[in-house]
Amino acid sequence: MKKRLLSFSMAVCMVCLMAMTSCSAAEIPAASSGVDMDSAKLKSETRTVSTFSDVPAGAWYAEAVNYCQQNGIMSGTSSTTFSPEATLTRAMLTTMLHHMSGTPAVSDAPVFTDAVAGSWYSDAVSWAAKNGVISGYGGGTFGVNDPTTREQAVTILWRCAGEPEITATADISDLSSISSWARAAVYWANANGLLDGMMENSRFDPKETIKRGEVASMLYHYLSNDANSHPELPAGGKLLVAYFSATGTTRPVAEKLAETTGGDLFEIVPAQPYTSADLNYNTDCRANAEQNDPSARPAIANTVENMGQYDTVLIGYPIWWGRAPKIIHTFLEAYDLSGKTVATFCTSGGSGHEDATLHDYEPNANWLEGRRFTGGTDRNTLEEWISALDLPEPSPAVAAAASAASKADFNFDTKRVTLNSGYEMPINGLGTYSLHGETCVSSVKSALASGVRLIDTASAYGNEEEVGQAVREAIEELGLKREDIFVITKIYPGSEMANPEQSIQACLDRLDLGYVDMMLLHHPDQNDVNAYRAMEKFVEDGKIRSLGLSNWYVEELEEFLPQVSIAPALVQNEIHPYYQENDVIPYIQDLGIVVQGWYPLGGRGHTAELLGDEVISGIATAHGVSSAQVILRWNLQKGVVVIPGSSNPDHIKENTELYDFTLTDGDMARINALDRKEKHDWY
Repeated sequence: MKKRLLSFSMAVCMVCLMAMTSCSAAEIPAASSGVDMDSAKLKSETRTVSTFSDVPAGAWYAEAVNYCQQNGIMSGTSSTTFSPEATLTRAMLTTMLHHMSGTPAVSDAPVFTDAVAGSWYSDAVSWAAKNGVISGYGGGTFGVNDPTTREQAVTILWRCAGEPEITATADISDLSSISSWARAAVYWANANGLLDGMMENSRFDPKETIKRGEVASMLYHYLSNDANSHPELPAGGKLLVAYFSATGTTRPVAEKLAETTGGDLFEIVPAQPYTSADLNYNTDCRANAEQNDPSARPAIANTVENMGQYDTVLIGYPIWWGRAPKIIHTFLEAYDLSGKTVATFCTSGGSGHEDATLHDYEPNANWLEGRRFTGGTDRNTLEEWISALDLPEPSPAVAAAASAASKADFNFDTKRVTLNSGYEMPINGLGTYSLHGETCVSSVKSALASGVRLIDTASAYGNEEEVGQAVREAIEELGLKREDIFVITKIYPGSEMANPEQSIQACLDRLDLGYVDMMLLHHPDQNDVNAYRAMEKFVEDGKIRSLGLSNWYVEELEEFLPQVSIAPALVQNEIHPYYQENDVIPYIQDLGIVVQGWYPLGGRGHTAELLGDEVISGIATAHGVSSAQVILRWNLQKGVVVIPGSSNPDHIKENTELYDFTLTDGDMARINALDRKEKHDWY
């Protein structure tokens, strides 16, 4: 039932996205008998002139509104008004999905604390949650009143259209403001005329909430395009590399294939791990017993989340006596692969590759010719095999993020840098690692009063509540706006990454700022990819604006990046004159990722030594500034954002005064020569 509902919601979400905007808290239309999405039929129907008093005949969206009204796609907010400037919420979206499904009865009470029992949307929210149509944010909330941005709406439409090929265009003047996960969709929409009338001076304004008139225009242009009359709706256009590796031989091949294809990686983990004795083929071992037993189905400890999202599945395994291990049979029986493209690959020193018997498990799949590799197969050989298979291209969202990558430049006039997510971030801020209680509140408020607009915290610091309190009080007392302040937090390895949705929501709840500007994974962890993917969902829901990593280096990044969809906007590492990371920083920056340095002044008992260094103090004297200012300026000129920590108001202010002097090339060279590769923390 859940699978059917998810398929249905994908098929109708294009209409629902548009139709839901006809709903408001004051007026929700009754469930209709169904909206016919055959665009050819819609275009053939006679249209009459709209009578909405708030839709002038000469308005750029008037024809679109008329089209949508006459074809039953959108209705007015009253008999005489359309409300073209009104926005849409998640509750409206969910209600329309519920209506489009025939408004099935719901016996259970709402499962979210913000879905009021008996409200116009409560049944829809309960139905959606119960059947897996739309999930909440975690922590018991759904976000019923949260608005939908322009880039979110365009991305939903793009996905419903089957994620068509990206067509990059230079006609968008604020391209850098578009989130990396939405760029492919916006490229497509702009190239196909879906944004006609929506952009002034070629600006898309991706973070603005989408309006009813704009929604009507998008749908009108989409349905009026013959190329979109009968869109194919694939399962998601994604590729999965699933593999079993008892001794580690198959694993590197699978990892290289995932990197080559841009696919997700899934390890088939046996519930009972195989020991060396289990694999001793010269004895009556467990592996021999399983291979000789037609009914053997070794249990698998983990599952693929939402197999329906994948169009292509590559399945890898070692060869055991000329055949696939029986755990592969278990895997094939566990999932519905009908309609998917499937190919197998195996590792063996000399045995052949015979997978025809596996085809019987899913005769309705499109089976491609498999291939045997040795454990040390190079990437070029794997690429040749992939090319010969003529598989779908890597995820457009991943490709768009990669193609958009360019080194981010600091603007010393605005004191900000544009991230690859499209948002701007201040290049100097306050770290709150050691700040707690009232000291934390007063320090953050002091920083904000001194002009600091970047605050860094983390779940592990135990001060998110204080940081949130300080920001809220500063907004009220100093007349600031929430969007003026950039707040970073992090989730920690272990239990937090093992339960990412709950942990993410807990951070949001503790901060209580409506959204978080950036969330990082605090350290690499066995669950880091899944945790990051959970954060990606919160980005798409508007609860997190940008993503990043902390304490990731070249090797970790090379392994991690191919497995995620949204490119990290920031990597935060320990950086100071005694530990400079001169190889790591350029690598990260060349990926279009901004680097941020924690412990810029040395940290944990080493600050005094660093500030007293003769080279640094000499440069400070020459410029008439402090040693701390020299170190922070050195970081900035290397393109490294700084977040020094302090509870001293004078020091906090001093750490912001970094823009009235410039270090010479000679100054930079002398500080660069101080590198000891001396890391002051354990990781």
